[in-house]
Amino acid sequence: MRLRGLFRSSKPHSILVKWVLLSTIIGFLTGIFVSLLEIAVMEILNDIFGLVLRNPWLLPLIPTVGLTLTGLIRDRFVENSYLHGTEEVLDAYHYRDGDLSLKDVPGKIIASILTIGMEGSAGLEGPSIHIGGSVGAALRKLLAKIGIEEDGRILLLTGAASGIGAIFKAPLTGLMFSLEVPYKDDMAHQAVVPALISSVVSYITLVSILGAEPLFRHFRPFKGLDLYVIALSLIEGLLIGIAAIFFVKLMDYVERICRGKKYVYRGLIGGTSLGALGLITLLIYGGLYPLGLSYDLVRASFSVKDPYFFLIMAILKMIATALTLGSAGIGGVFIPSIVIGASLGSALSALDPDAMSLFVAIGMSSFLSAAFKTPLASVTFVAETTGSESYIIPGLIASAVSYLITGNYSLPKNQKYVESARIEELERVKVKELMGPPPPILSSEITIKRFFSEHFLKDHTFSVFPIASKDGKLIGVVTINDVDSVPPIEWDRTKLIDLVRKVEFLDPEENLMDALDKMYDYDMCCLPVIDHETGEVVGTLSADAIIRLLEHKRKLKKYPIFLRR
Repeated sequence: MRLRGLFRSSKPHSILVKWVLLSTIIGFLTGIFVSLLEIAVMEILNDIFGLVLRNPWLLPLIPTVGLTLTGLIRDRFVENSYLHGTEEVLDAYHYRDGDLSLKDVPGKIIASILTIGMEGSAGLEGPSIHIGGSVGAALRKLLAKIGIEEDGRILLLTGAASGIGAIFKAPLTGLMFSLEVPYKDDMAHQAVVPALISSVVSYITLVSILGAEPLFRHFRPFKGLDLYVIALSLIEGLLIGIAAIFFVKLMDYVERICRGKKYVYRGLIGGTSLGALGLITLLIYGGLYPLGLSYDLVRASFSVKDPYFFLIMAILKMIATALTLGSAGIGGVFIPSIVIGASLGSALSALDPDAMSLFVAIGMSSFLSAAFKTPLASVTFVAETTGSESYIIPGLIASAVSYLITGNYSLPKNQKYVESARIEELERVKVKELMGPPPPILSSEITIKRFFSEHFLKDHTFSVFPIASKDGKLIGVVTINDVDSVPPIEWDRTKLIDLVRKVEFLDPEENLMDALDKMYDYDMCCLPVIDHETGEVVGTLSADAIIRLLEHKRKLKKYPIFLRR
């Protein structure tokens, strides 16, 4: 009872305590699960790498087997096979009020381990976000069983933040990414406090198990910001933005030509192509650089001065990622974007070899910003994973340019603009949840003069009135504007039936977007609501009420969760 009282309290202190508790649980569990995921993938990768070095001829078979098995899982054992990782979390956030399906999680996590562990070009952040989102969704369902209802969308983003914060050992990146990625032009402000707490807790949990060493600890700090560095940042942001557009189009193209085929066949073709690409790279360059996670390529990008090599690697990484995720693979595209950005940055360092680390760092941040529409998360990622804050300002400049250059292009397909998201919010709310009291039903035979004296002068609440015929059937509505259009001298001889508009009444179960469409069609700002089973007028809905709802939601998103009542 005490727990239920805490969760139902509207006091700011109680709300804060509640979200600290929930966020800590989500962060701790996500940190453990993500640690197990990373251990499993790294063990498989190490075994596969040793096997390939001893038997190079096996290389074409490894991604083929991995992606074919992944395709088989998606065909046979996963219900919603189309969505996974970040896309599935965004779909749940925008369309299902944070309700993430849990029954597909084991199959998709196993498929992601097979994809990445067997040299598929994909990132661990995809399954990590999925794990975190699933923990948040599971906690919501558990609370619902004991009569406690919580905001599923906030719990979902809280879990997503913990997944990113853990896998990259970058809690601030987890926070910023989870807030930025739902929208192309705004942030999900309502989840700030829970996402921050869960991201920090998941980070602490993971580093307690796997260690706290940053991903790219060999980066050299950059000193000195001047007009020359700003100019380089602007140029690199422009070029990286163009490259990001090409990558997004390539991903779309491969997915489009594979669409409609069974995943097992897609995996067979994509895996064979990926294996051939890896074998060619191994024979020519002596490594599997475009395959797998490719962290070694990032580490080499700021120490090896070979611009042409890194330009080729960036292109090959794009192709490998498109083949992996466009065919049947399950995984993230955040890490491949890091690798591509770092490789392009190293290639661009031909402009000034002494600034190689700078080019690589802002290459990563600007490519992420362009591909995901997450400029702040991109810059914080570079700062946290390199251990150097000296790249923040150049990174912000380049990220802003690449963000603007790419326009509407982005990798997450379920990422929305705020305005379109508001429309989707209206589609989730039913008329009965917002309608006001029912207006009186008036006889079609009364005059305007009688209407004013007996109804309007006594009650100014309503601006639209349902009209009934002599036999009691609803035949339409009359509005105050219709009445005002009649000269007062004619009021005593003009009946309401002369002013009736034939309209389709609203149904309590239809959504607000459909209601707005009807108001627009009839050029009315208000419509009565009737129960079509009984024919009874049960309420009225105005456009003003819908606008107030949207304004309330907009203001609410600006406040920290613990200040809401």
